[in-house]
Amino acid sequence: MKNLDSKKAYALLCVFYIVYYITLGVYAPYLNVYFERLGFNGSQIGLITSLGMVASMVITPVWGVLSDKTRNPRGVIALILGMAGLISMVWMTQKEFLPVLMLTVVLSMFRQNVWSLVDGVGVQFCSDHNKDFAFARSMGSVGYLLGSFVIANIMFELGFSGPYMEVFIVCSFAAGIMILLMPKGKVREVEKNSDNYGESVKKLLTNKKYLFVLAVMLTTSMVVDCILNYSGNHLINTLGQNDSMIGIFSCAQVLPEVVIVMFANRIFRRMTLKNVFMLGAVVQIVRFVLCATTSSVYVFLLATTLHGITIAVSSVCYVTYIHKNVERSVLSTAMAFYGAVCTIGSALITQVFGFVYQYGTSYHIFWIGAATAVIAMILILFNKYLNEKS
Repeated sequence: MKNLDSKKAYALLCVFYIVYYITLGVYAPYLNVYFERLGFNGSQIGLITSLGMVASMVITPVWGVLSDKTRNPRGVIALILGMAGLISMVWMTQKEFLPVLMLTVVLSMFRQNVWSLVDGVGVQFCSDHNKDFAFARSMGSVGYLLGSFVIANIMFELGFSGPYMEVFIVCSFAAGIMILLMPKGKVREVEKNSDNYGESVKKLLTNKKYLFVLAVMLTTSMVVDCILNYSGNHLINTLGQNDSMIGIFSCAQVLPEVVIVMFANRIFRRMTLKNVFMLGAVVQIVRFVLCATTSSVYVFLLATTLHGITIAVSSVCYVTYIHKNVERSVLSTAMAFYGAVCTIGSALITQVFGFVYQYGTSYHIFWIGAATAVIAMILILFNKYLNEKS
């Protein structure tokens, strides 16, 4: 099939981001509430989530290596999305703890951390064709909003309950087809020599700039993602809201995110990287301190609107920073390791959150989120590589 021209391919990339993030929106916000309704306690929920993350951690680097060695990350992503759709057909029929645990672990191998490979393809395409990656990535936020609020409410009115796996399955297959239609990335001569790959990986794993962004990610966006898993529980069980509030929460989270991520390059262009990264940490502290000190659902939703800044810094600035500071021949591997490290941290902190939620309160989880952001601030303050413009 003839490759699309750059304008059509960029439009396809934007649509792909919408469809792919719909799968996240109809699944992630409702998962823990679903587990709780099946009768699982906090420790069991934490175990399911953390074991799924461990499985994803093990397999994600394999996807990255396979993408770089075959120089076909699009095909690898399509395979992953197709398998996620197939496994979900079985997963949605299970109600008992053990089969749910086992199938969630398997599904996680094909569902979690696909975003890291997707962003690798996205940022590479945009760099090759001088397109705005921030705008394309913002379409993912649009997709998440469509999935978690619009589609979820329609499905709820039709008598379905979350997670809405029927939509997840259809969109997984559709996104897999779309990514296959994207043109191949430009390949430089140095990347054609497979003997360079092992040496490039060694350089990657000792790249101080790359290791730094991993550390900052672990204390900011990774913790934020883990806390989001318990936001539905906090709304329903702590603040006494009904299921419809989860959709409103998603709107408060994603609507500002769409705008901020869309214009992230313009917003951050004149700031140094140090200031951009610091902004993400400060916003995280403000957000979670507010959540930890109020029982008002309105304050909670107001604090949630700050999520867009965190996502803009992590999904645009972190990814662009990696793209600029690692060799092109191992970009997929770098993004896969980035996702895997995120998963390692998430597996540990999610298990901790499971115990905190069971034996403490959801308010304690927010305090942990604020504390880790302080650690990120310290790392950023003493880093010497962040004085350049973003």
